[in-house]
Amino acid sequence: MFKKIVIAEDDDAIAHMVGMALGDAGFLCLRAYDGEEALRLVRAHDPDLLVLDWMMPRVDGIEVARRLKSDVMWSRTPILMLTALATVEQQVEGLEAGADAYMTKPFDLREFGARAKALIRSTKRERDRNPTTGLPGSRAIDEHLAELLKAGKPAAALHVDILAFDGYADAIGFAKAEEAVRGLARIVLDLARTHGDGGAFVGHLGGSDFIAVVALDRAEPLAAALVERIRAELPTIFPGTESAGGARLAPVVAVASTAELGATGADQLARRLGVTMRTAKQADDGGYVIWRG
Repeated sequence: MFKKIVIAEDDDAIAHMVGMALGDAGFLCLRAYDGEEALRLVRAHDPDLLVLDWMMPRVDGIEVARRLKSDVMWSRTPILMLTALATVEQQVEGLEAGADAYMTKPFDLREFGARAKALIRSTKRERDRNPTTGLPGSRAIDEHLAELLKAGKPAAALHVDILAFDGYADAIGFAKAEEAVRGLARIVLDLARTHGDGGAFVGHLGGSDFIAVVALDRAEPLAAALVERIRAELPTIFPGTESAGGARLAPVVAVASTAELGATGADQLARRLGVTMRTAKQADDGGYVIWRG
């Protein structure tokens, strides 16, 4: 399968040169003429790499990078930024905005091709996404939690699930169950962004199981909001429960802290979430439970 690359460059000569070099190397290239089109192409095609010029019409490269890196759906898209601006301060600004690597114009095409391939290789594992929702999948979730633990930054992980979902899915059929999961994903994403103050991570383990990671003080308000909204929207998200064997669907949320776990605490965090989720599932109408230690 071709690797897809979006080239966001308003200079026709540079875009043609880069496109020819990458095309000859086996990449499928999509051209964006300005920042707005770059954002649209990334969201529509989920490329393996974004080649992004700093100076572009409508929305510049810095703002494109900021928007993508602040959106959980696209934050793992690698960005190779092109610029004629060579000062250290300007390069730092680009990297802090979300660029993963830099090429200063003019550049050697062989070096450019090598850097593009290296970026794709280095971010391949990070781009693990669940095919149903497009959210980061199991491996990406594990990597995100491992990074948090290694950094020693206290946070809270929330495991979101739906009671009796498996029975509902068996009765309603695969296609309708997938659509229900996508509806659930939209709620988890929306509330995580609202309560996470822009710093939330959301991943999809599979089925109706989601993981959200937020700051410690945001965890309980998010858990309460998730339970309340999912309950309110259950008939809309999960239609046909009457014909699904009478499955009694209910939201359950387990909350566990990464505090005091250390860099190797991933297994312990998983145990905290597991114990807490089992407790949450004991209530017929669902709810949320916080691990208290």
